[in-house]
Amino acid sequence: MSQLALFDMDDTLVRKNTAQAYFAELYRSKRLGRRQVAHLTWILARYKLNVVDMAALTCDAARQIAGQEEAEMDEVCRLVYLRDVRPHISRPGRQSLEAHQKSGDTCAIITASTQYIARLLAADLGIEHLLCTELEVADGRFTGQIAGGPCFGAAKVERAKALAEQCGATLSTAFFYTDSHSDLPLLNLVGHPRVVRPDPRLRLQAWRRGWPVLLW
Repeated sequence: MSQLALFDMDDTLVRKNTAQAYFAELYRSKRLGRRQVAHLTWILARYKLNVVDMAALTCDAARQIAGQEEAEMDEVCRLVYLRDVRPHISRPGRQSLEAHQKSGDTCAIITASTQYIARLLAADLGIEHLLCTELEVADGRFTGQIAGGPCFGAAKVERAKALAEQCGATLSTAFFYTDSHSDLPLLNLVGHPRVVRPDPRLRLQAWRRGWPVLLW
């Protein structure tokens, strides 16, 4: 039976938050003002503390870009990935991924982020499966909707279960690497939870449950 190895992206495989890097580029290119960037940074800080409904905010953000050309998002994210994300791929994270790949495990990125940076990382690391928040596009423009809803919290569990069934695997033997307390629903189901540079609430849970803490 195939074994799954699931990897979160931000602050796990990559030693930074890719959304912050994206917003910083929008500010540099004058697509966002200082006040908007400060507000978005505050939201991301609250997300790290798990005190904000990130799924609802993600849906709202998708509505805000309805009508925008996908090609523009693609261009900005490619620039951000090459300049600000790729250099911060975790070396220990890459080594752990390669060990799973050499063992024949089915590897996947599972992230609340959208596809535009995540798929570049997946291609770079040779990861076949990508489970993420997918912005819906019609005629080259964003519709304001999210296909299947945000890949966040309990929704990650459902997508991981679907991948396991597709691959003939089971979550009871799967590995899951993540930094975020919001991923507890999936961490509780996998056989091998792996906590990577965790946020404060997840660090406490890891200590209570005896989960390995990795300092990637």
